[in-house]
Amino acid sequence: MKLTLRKANALQNTIQEHIKTIEVTATVSLNEFQTPSVELVTARNTLVTNDGKRAALTKTLYGIRAQVGRANVESGVSDLLADAAYVDKRLVQLKVLTDSKVVETDAVIDGKLEKIRTQEKTSRMYGYADTVDTGVLTAEQIEGYKAAMRDLKKQKQTINDKVLELNVRTEIELSAETVALLQAEQLV
Repeated sequence: MKLTLRKANALQNTIQEHIKTIEVTATVSLNEFQTPSVELVTARNTLVTNDGKRAALTKTLYGIRAQVGRANVESGVSDLLADAAYVDKRLVQLKVLTDSKVVETDAVIDGKLEKIRTQEKTSRMYGYADTVDTGVLTAEQIEGYKAAMRDLKKQKQTINDKVLELNVRTEIELSAETVALLQAEQLV
């Protein structure tokens, strides 16, 4: 059975959810009306059977994951995902720069500093208002960073489109044994 990477991802999620529903109980509550030996054998058999299902499905899950990983590398999806991660990280970095204050003009800075110099020391409490805060970037530099962000967002969309295309076009092959197990569990 062949699956696209997109369907393989959905199948992995389905298998994980199904594994969570398989009950493996290592204790049993007995009452005076039950035959302990019968109840213990039944509980033990259920535990062993369910744990066997859980183990087989977990092995299958990681086998599919390995196939998807190889297909991601071979098709170029892994490289594209690395590129997308870089773009995301760079966008976060640029956001800090685009949100920063614009540098004050020399005249404004000089005027504020002169005001601090000539102000009486008693009117300044605990060094408060002894400094002038200003951004360091010009409006043009900030606009340049905003333009870079717009370009990166376009690149990210292009990358996402390529990844989607590759996820739909690239396929993995499930073994007959894997298909039989998934069919027995009604997962495919």
